[in-house]
Amino acid sequence: MRSRLIVAAIGVPLLYLVLLSSAADNIALVVTLAVACGIACLELCVMLRPVGPYVPAALAPVVLSPLLAWQLGEVGIFLAMMSTVPLVLAFQGLSVEREQPLVAILATMAPVLYIAPPAGLAVILRQSEAGFGLLTLLIASVFLNDSGAYCVGRLIGRHKLSPKISPNKSIEGFVGGVAIGTFVMWYGHFLVQASGHDVLRGGEALALGLAVAVATPVGDLFESLLKRSAGVKDSGNLLGEHGGMLDRVDALLLALPTMYVGCFLVGAL
Repeated sequence: MRSRLIVAAIGVPLLYLVLLSSAADNIALVVTLAVACGIACLELCVMLRPVGPYVPAALAPVVLSPLLAWQLGEVGIFLAMMSTVPLVLAFQGLSVEREQPLVAILATMAPVLYIAPPAGLAVILRQSEAGFGLLTLLIASVFLNDSGAYCVGRLIGRHKLSPKISPNKSIEGFVGGVAIGTFVMWYGHFLVQASGHDVLRGGEALALGLAVAVATPVGDLFESLLKRSAGVKDSGNLLGEHGGMLDRVDALLLALPTMYVGCFLVGAL
């Protein structure tokens, strides 16, 4: 718990400053996303090493996604992902031919499909009218959901949520985290309104908060499944006992598309 508080004390102010950059000049956010998601992509490629992904062909679209989304919106994300195709052809045909190219292609596409869309959607959310408030709400909801689930699980967790995937997670922790995450999103929409951006009504904020709160542990569980399949405890050791970058952003990788779809449906973008 102490190490979590130390990381939060350092990371939260830095993240806030990155998000605070103006919607017209989001280069700080774009660079931060490109670096963080690029590292997460490399960690996943290492986990997939036995099936031989074309690492540069996976890394390039992930790094390009926030940059192209910054300039071209959703079209930019699509173009970034499509760049995988010529890169795979180039590496397969010119330099590092694989004995099982279909398996290698699927392994290459996995990080692209998993990481590139959320990386770009984060920029699109930030560029919306109430982007700073919405993205801050999302991150607060996800992080407090995770912390709440951890604390509730440690205090009263008795029933395993998914022992074959993540034996340390409990049903009680899941429920507690979802409740906290939903409340943060619902209550936080009043703060967004107070800032002069009335983009979410109470019922919309509650429904969106619940959707994001459920997506958060599901995203965490999915990454746990990937690690278990690869036979590793953490995606990396970049953050010491906190594991790798992918371990820190796993919940956001599903929560971000959920937030984007919800905001699109209620006309908040």
